[in-house]
Amino acid sequence: MIALDKKIVRISKDLPPMLTGLPKRMGKSPRIDIRYPCLQLEDTAQQNLREELLRSAKRLAGVVVQPTELSVPAMALVMDEALAEGQPEAFIRGREFTLIRTDGSVHLPLMPEWGEQVLKTGWACIHPLVRYMAGALPPQNLIVYAPRDEQELEVVWRIVQASYCFARGWIVNLDNRGEPV
Repeated sequence: MIALDKKIVRISKDLPPMLTGLPKRMGKSPRIDIRYPCLQLEDTAQQNLREELLRSAKRLAGVVVQPTELSVPAMALVMDEALAEGQPEAFIRGREFTLIRTDGSVHLPLMPEWGEQVLKTGWACIHPLVRYMAGALPPQNLIVYAPRDEQELEVVWRIVQASYCFARGWIVNLDNRGEPV
């Protein structure tokens, strides 16, 4: 819970603003390898799109981008301890709340009701380890497909911002730096 403009904002099952009006992802969903580390097998992101996603992530308040502690080819978005007020399920490991993988896909948890919207619009799949190793990961862990162009990058960024809000424990509109507006 945080105070914003003298108004209390709490985490909610309602969709956060960045997930409302998500466009439907066009085309066929890419295949994800069911074997760990479950990378995307086709339609991977061009390097410049992945780099832009990492640059944007570095501007989020209280976030450091560093190699993940997991044995996965990815950079982790790690939240400052003082800001990490989300549920334990909002994090992948420690304070890592999002992994931007070398293929351009993104592993992140979302509140189940939020994840449902992302799945329904075709931007992600449930992480294969959730399906094949029940209990290895909480069920709200998703793999968001790698962006194929700048327009898709904007949508993927919106989903990453929702993961940030989930890890922070709140729902608000964010500016470019991840500050409430």
